Amino acid sequence: MEKTKKKSKLKEPVRLRTKNLANGNRSLYLDTYHEGKRSYEFLRLYLIPEKNTADREVNAAALRAANAIKASRTIALINGKADIKTPRRPLLMTEWIKRIIDMKTGIRSKSSIQLMRRLMKHLEIYRPGAMLQETDRSFCAGFADYLRSAKALNSKKHIGEPTQYELLNALSIVLNEAVRAELIASNPSRMLSASERIRKPESTREYLAPEEVRSMIDVSADHIAAADDVAAFLFCCFCGLRYSDVVALKWENIIATAGGKEIVIFMRKTRRRVTVPLSEQACSLLPREGAPDMNVFTFPSYGVTLRRLEKTAKAAGVTKKVTFHVSRHTFATMMLTAGADLYTISKLVGHTDIRTTQIYSKVVDRKKREAVALLDRLF
Repeated sequence: MEKTKKKSKLKEPVRLRTKNLANGNRSLYLDTYHEGKRSYEFLRLYLIPEKNTADREVNAAALRAANAIKASRTIALINGKADIKTPRRPLLMTEWIKRIIDMKTGIRSKSSIQLMRRLMKHLEIYRPGAMLQETDRSFCAGFADYLRSAKALNSKKHIGEPTQYELLNALSIVLNEAVRAELIASNPSRMLSASERIRKPESTREYLAPEEVRSMIDVSADHIAAADDVAAFLFCCFCGLRYSDVVALKWENIIATAGGKEIVIFMRKTRRRVTVPLSEQACSLLPREGAPDMNVFTFPSYGVTLRRLEKTAKAAGVTKKVTFHVSRHTFATMMLTAGADLYTISKLVGHTDIRTTQIYSKVVDRKKREAVALLDRLF
């Protein structure tokens, strides 16, 4: 009897593979075999152990991004092998930014996507119909000048210096992506002189002193339920979570260990896994424990939360403007004042660059100088 021939399986020139890492994660990489040569491309995307819904969402986003890159590399190989030249039609700058937004949505933070949308709208005002391929140093210098005098979207106020810097930096990111996609030869924004660039303003960090935190705890204990947004703010003063992370915090993210409780969470902004041990003070601000998939704290709208924080701060005699970023800065500053090193603090707050954490060191140094200067008043 004649044997039926097995159908030959078409080999993929580019395969998505994983490599196990020491920390339990798996690194995603592409294994490309073309014209008898094998090459590997590590994508800097990772799969993490899945313990909850948030873990599965992070992994799904990483796989989507990896498969998109794989498809792009495969098409490039096929086109090259068949000697097909993909036509490079002129692209509107805004059209290119829309593509980047589509590619990065679900991978980058919401704030990064919102910044790209704002950039696109400002470019439409600055130079409607601008083409990506025609962008040069003059275009970038002109956009920087526009930002210095432009008004914020839907506002009569001028754009603040920090936002000016962010928008010009976003343009540079967009142009870098175009270089990688071989749409333009180089990034013209890098050719700007120091006087043409918008300098990054020196960051200031508003924070609460320990006695101000204590006053707010006392006031909240007297007037406000323990499971609300004000308690969440005070909790963040002792763990450093961002607003987006504490809103999404579930009981399954709070793990009991031999040394006490700790938070294990993937930060929404950086997509990084962070473990934060909880002090006794932080644990005392937690409400009664609920089901694993329940949120730890309950929140109204953000506007209502800010008004309640303002009311609580006023009752506590705190005159500073209180936001959830203040609670994050308060945690970092208190840790530094207590003697923790910058590297440890950067890991606790989830900074991707220790230079960001160094800003808190400047704050503490300034307070030390102010304290020493008080001696001069005695003489």
